[in-house]
Amino acid sequence: MLISRKIEIDYGHTLPNSFSFCNQLHGHRGVIVATVEGPVIERDGDAEEGMVMDFKFLRQIMDEHIHDLLDHGFAVWKEDKEDLEFILRRNSRVLVTDEPPTAEYLAKWAFNQIMGKLPEGVTLKNLRWYETPNNWADYDGQ
Repeated sequence: MLISRKIEIDYGHTLPNSFSFCNQLHGHRGVIVATVEGPVIERDGDAEEGMVMDFKFLRQIMDEHIHDLLDHGFAVWKEDKEDLEFILRRNSRVLVTDEPPTAEYLAKWAFNQIMGKLPEGVTLKNLRWYETPNNWADYDGQ
């Protein structure tokens, strides 16, 4: 069985090598959807009977390991020295990335943030990172 949970964050980033407006400091309303797979719990009387896992617990994991690290923060590439210096002076919530903070890389980062935090028997199958309502990246761990 597959289930999915969505969270939303406001974050900024810049892509210094981009030929478009993305090379400017700018922000997005990000939507992150995690899809997990596992068996439906069939233990009589279990609080999660009939579920893969409680959506509340999936949200808590996503909030702690994604939302609380980047919401109202800024993702900046470690190689972007000029912007990194400026952002670190101005912001208290900064995600310094090993790669340019594209939707693709942020999907991979978020996937890795929650991958090992799920209950036994539940597997993260996909992480979808919406940069805008019309643009997103999917990462499945490969």
